[in-house]
Formats: sequence, structure tokens, C-alpha cells
Amino acid sequence: QGARVWIPDCAEVWRVAEITRAYKEGDTALHLRLEDGSALAYPIEFQLPPLCNPDFLSGADDLVALSYLHEPAVLHS
Repeated sequence: QGARVWIPDCAEVWRVAEITRAYKEGDTALHLRLEDGSALAYPIEFQLPPLCNPDFLSGADDLVALSYLHEPAVLHS
């Protein structure tokens, strides 16, 4: 709960969302709050969405400095 994740979006490619309810193994959806404040139950099909890097790493010049290196983090930087 409180972690930020990237979720796929058809218009923006990836969107940031905050987990609002703790995830337990076996849950079929994550309860999220999008940046605009709206709530979303994000279905979990095969794997959890990628975690966001801490704010101080946002826009890092060197991708090696990122805590989490995946497609949304690279595109965001």
C-alpha cells in the first residue's frame, strides 16, 4: 500500500498510479488511485505492474542510476 506503479494506457502508453489497498497473494485486482484522483481496480492477469522509481531519480541522465529499469522507467527518463 502506498507504492507507485506504472500501468499501461492506450492514450499515454504508461500512467502512474498509487496502490491504495495492500496486495495479498491470490488477489485478482490491485486497487489504485490515478494521478487525477480517480480510483481504478486494475486486473492482475500474469504479473504485477512495474514499480515507479523514487521521485529524486525522475529524469535521471544515467539510466544505470535507476532503481527499477524497465520500459516505462526508460521512456519516462
